[in-house]
Amino acid sequence: MAYPERKIGAFMFGWIERLEHQSRAFYVGATVLMVVMVGFIDYATSPQFSFSVFYLMAVGIAAWFVGRGFACFISVFSVAVSLAGDLAEGSRYSTALVPVWNESIVLAFYFVVVWLLARLRLSTQELEARVRERTAALTDEMAERERVERELLEISEREQRRIGQDLHDSLCQHLTATALAGQVLEEKLSARRLPEAADAGGVVNLVEEGIALSRKLAKGLHPIEMGQEGLMQALEELAANSSDLFKISCRFECDSPVLVRDAAVSGHLYRIAQEAVSNAIKHGKAGNIAIGLESLEEGIALRVSDDGLGLPEPLPKNSGLGLRIMAHRAGMIAGKFQVRRGKTGGTVVICSVPFVK
Repeated sequence: MAYPERKIGAFMFGWIERLEHQSRAFYVGATVLMVVMVGFIDYATSPQFSFSVFYLMAVGIAAWFVGRGFACFISVFSVAVSLAGDLAEGSRYSTALVPVWNESIVLAFYFVVVWLLARLRLSTQELEARVRERTAALTDEMAERERVERELLEISEREQRRIGQDLHDSLCQHLTATALAGQVLEEKLSARRLPEAADAGGVVNLVEEGIALSRKLAKGLHPIEMGQEGLMQALEELAANSSDLFKISCRFECDSPVLVRDAAVSGHLYRIAQEAVSNAIKHGKAGNIAIGLESLEEGIALRVSDDGLGLPEPLPKNSGLGLRIMAHRAGMIAGKFQVRRGKTGGTVVICSVPFVK
């Protein structure tokens, strides 16, 4: 329930805000007309009643919205109109000094009000200018921070791709050559009917397993090229590789084809799924993970759910680095990121991205 003074304050603030958008000519005409109207009412009323405070309204508006010089003119004009009205009503004074003294006091009071309002207006403008400068500085700082964060993520992506390529082109090739050398050694030992041939065969098998493992790691660091169907293929391989590497059940669920034309969206969604799977295995101790991708009316949604230990409730404000990175990636593609406990336990990570118009 709002308090009456708050309603009055909101009304006055809105009224002043609307007045701020009027032109100087409007205020000049409005204040002169206001003085004339108050002067007419002052003339039509008994001279025993003072209307000085009503003239002050025009003086205040002139000082705030037009300027100090025009406000001084309105002050003199108000005093002149008030004095003319009193004389026209037939007011009599014991000496001519009395009306001069009275109107001089009123005029001095108006000038003081004009000076105070002019100083207050100047302070308000300076404060508004500082607020605008600070707002602009904060906006620039936020934009620069987002740019730096985007560049850091891009650098991280490039480094991961480079490491993946190095694993595939260098380590895998070296291990392949080692396996071939081992096979040659095994054939030579077998030709001599030496029992060490079986040991050489075992070494070859281990090297081939290392080759397969290196290729899976390389694909994780440098997924397939993201065409329209690339995200589905990459997530399917992520599920298969996670199942083989960590000996768990990780499956990819996609009832209908989901085509993503934006490579940046595909890349960020893949990294979010990769981080969610990693968290589920390392921290959640999950044995079953489902990676889901589906089309919505307004976009696409990625869902990674597991049967692990789940997240603590409530979620700590300073959540882990992985969650912050996933949320940041979602923000970079205008997506909505959500992480919560599953209905039957575990953790559910959801990232929904609108269609790019």
